[in-house]
Amino acid sequence: MARHEQNDVSFDVPRHWEDKTLVAYASPPKDGQATSANLVMTRDVLGERETLGDYADRQLAELAKRLDGFELVRREDTTLGGLPAIVLRFGSKAAAGPLLQRLAVAEGRRRSVYCFTATTPKADAAQTDPLFDRILGTVRFPFASAGDDAEEVAR
Repeated sequence: MARHEQNDVSFDVPRHWEDKTLVAYASPPKDGQATSANLVMTRDVLGERETLGDYADRQLAELAKRLDGFELVRREDTTLGGLPAIVLRFGSKAAAGPLLQRLAVAEGRRRSVYCFTATTPKADAAQTDPLFDRILGTVRFPFASAGDDAEEVAR
């Protein structure tokens, strides 16, 4: 068995099971605010013969189907923590108001994909975008090349 470890919990899991870790952080909401800035990290696995670009395209198609008022702002190839990455920036409409989001996907070992989704109310974007840039600029993968610049994803 493999061991899953975090600061406050650990447990054994079968080695052949895929790690679908979900990590979520959110800023405290302002008075009367239904949605606050948040960052969610998930893990996934590339499909057979799927490239990181194919994965990003698939995510883009799903987002366009699921989100009201979906609008792609920009798609860019970059690096994240020394790994090849693709960043999708997009907007949508939610019950609480317009949102701006950024999905950064990076390809790790054994065809794993690390997905970082940063969400903010559009009204707060000027304040939260630099914060998201800073957070994503600190992402590190111990198995990635030491010389690559993790902060490129912020641009």
